[in-house]
Amino acid sequence: MSTWIRRIAPVARSLGTALLLTGTALAAQAQSVLRVAMAPETTPAEQAVRFEPLGQFLETRFKMRVKWVPVASEAFAVRALLNREADLVWLNGLSYVQAVVRAGDRVVPLVQREEDQKARSVFITKASSSIKKLPDLKGRTLSLGPSASTAENLMPRSALIAAKLRPDADLTAVPAANAAAVVAAVVAGQAEAGALGLATWERLVADKQVDPAALKVFFTTPVYTDHTWAVLADLPEGSRKAITGGMLVLEAVKGGREILKAQRAHRYTETKDAGYAAVRAAAEQTGQLQ
Repeated sequence: MSTWIRRIAPVARSLGTALLLTGTALAAQAQSVLRVAMAPETTPAEQAVRFEPLGQFLETRFKMRVKWVPVASEAFAVRALLNREADLVWLNGLSYVQAVVRAGDRVVPLVQREEDQKARSVFITKASSSIKKLPDLKGRTLSLGPSASTAENLMPRSALIAAKLRPDADLTAVPAANAAAVVAAVVAGQAEAGALGLATWERLVADKQVDPAALKVFFTTPVYTDHTWAVLADLPEGSRKAITGGMLVLEAVKGGREILKAQRAHRYTETKDAGYAAVRAAAEQTGQLQ
């Protein structure tokens, strides 16, 4: 077992415990083991740190066996859910709509961070750049994140199409592994512009990892819905209710606000499939719902 799996396993055990038991005796309704998977938004080490406060809090309240199912990408997260290799999976918006296309109403979204209901992507460039609007990108270089990313790839591409640009013909894409790499490419001059999630941009600025005097945002996309926790419809109803209820009350429990902060959330709210209309349309537009 690798080092990061050993580090994250206790957190996963605590997370699954709290999600299945919300302070009431649900053991009779819920399955005895909950398999949890989450596509990596950051490095495994950063994920462990991010969820550690939640794990520590939940370990003091509940007892339930959880099996952590490590996945290397969004595609593997979807596969783990659909192949019943994991029961509860954290998916980004694109992965969620792709899973629904493949499995229909067998995929059930449960809860998401409130922030995921009002996600946006931004286009950035150097403060001294002559780029002021999306059409100015024609003939230029643009750094984008992985194709599986909703915020760093899908929604920016959709915005380019709306601006009458052909992403693969009218400009040159500079691939980046993640949002931080997108910013680095623009700063280093490897790309004349870049696109990333607004929340990530704001966090990088707040953490002083970006000099807002050196870079500027020149376009912000319309609102769309991003990440969600999802399960298959045949997960016992008691488990589904416990997962949802446990996340929704987290804001009100002692230490909950600190836990939510570590997850970059103000609160959790129930996920509605209808909220993914924009992401679904963008995925169809870019040929990613085949």
